[in-house]
Amino acid sequence: MINTSPTSIDLKETVPGTTQEQNKKSGGRSGIPIIFVHQRYSFYLEYTLRQAAHSNPDSPIHLLGDVENNRFPFLIHHNVSDLLNPETDWFKSVYQHQSPNHYDYELFCFVRWYLVKELMRREGYRQVFVADSDVMIYSDITHYVNQAGLTKYQAAYNIGVDYQWVRSASGHSSYWTWEGISQFCNLMSNLYTEPRFMTFMDQIRAEKIIKNDRAGISDMTALYIFYEEENAKIRNLSACQNGSAFDHNISMATNYDLDEYEFGLGRKKIVIKNGHPVAYNVLLKKEIVLHTLHFQGNSKNIIHRYYTGGGLLANKTFRELRFRASVLYHMVK
Repeated sequence: MINTSPTSIDLKETVPGTTQEQNKKSGGRSGIPIIFVHQRYSFYLEYTLRQAAHSNPDSPIHLLGDVENNRFPFLIHHNVSDLLNPETDWFKSVYQHQSPNHYDYELFCFVRWYLVKELMRREGYRQVFVADSDVMIYSDITHYVNQAGLTKYQAAYNIGVDYQWVRSASGHSSYWTWEGISQFCNLMSNLYTEPRFMTFMDQIRAEKIIKNDRAGISDMTALYIFYEEENAKIRNLSACQNGSAFDHNISMATNYDLDEYEFGLGRKKIVIKNGHPVAYNVLLKKEIVLHTLHFQGNSKNIIHRYYTGGGLLANKTFRELRFRASVLYHMVK
């Protein structure tokens, strides 16, 4: 089957510009750009966005959002509607909803990767770091990418040891090159148009039904398939390397391996040392530095406790009092 999607165009027409052009568009900041995508306003943006700016002062930080969250003067804000293009229109036309989540929510989870690609194209970025809006970043991403040799890969994101069982991977903390994001976006369209991928998707969906897995088909499924297709070109950020890793979910003891970290009170046991979260890996029997923490679900209510930047004292006090009041309420209820 011939791919007639907009992703099949010659990449020479859209490949980002030179490093000099990239720096100029980023206001002279030469660090690897960091991109968040979020619709509307949520209280935890005050922490995640400021934490990223605190730990990455040399990186331009972008928020792909809307009028409700255009309120952070220290970053570059974009309206999602301004980044929509023929490629996003194409994907919407072929997308087939197969998830218990709301149609608009799941569709946007896919579309956001095309938005990231469009931003990279417009800004001339050859590499970026993308974080979910509930991810706190503690390390200088540019320093880490160079030190860890991530430039040898086309992409990097979180994959658990059981990824073939759950048929999913996560891009909540992810590194992308222009080549990587272009190939991934092309693959997402192919999932719904190429017979080989459509058959594989049917197989995955059938397995989920048998396992009574309500997760359905999502962009995490696409990330899993991309890892299967391009394994050698993708780095796993969940796995511990050189004494550090990227958090999969603070509310899970599992990161890469099952029950990998000390756990208590519903989350990894974290200690902040020199501005970085540290957790004890019970399998390696040593402390591991975590470059990020992912506050998925209700763990967002304690995100203020892990903020290492300046300011927000009044906000942190309010959030802590509110959290304790909530705990007390549910204890006596």
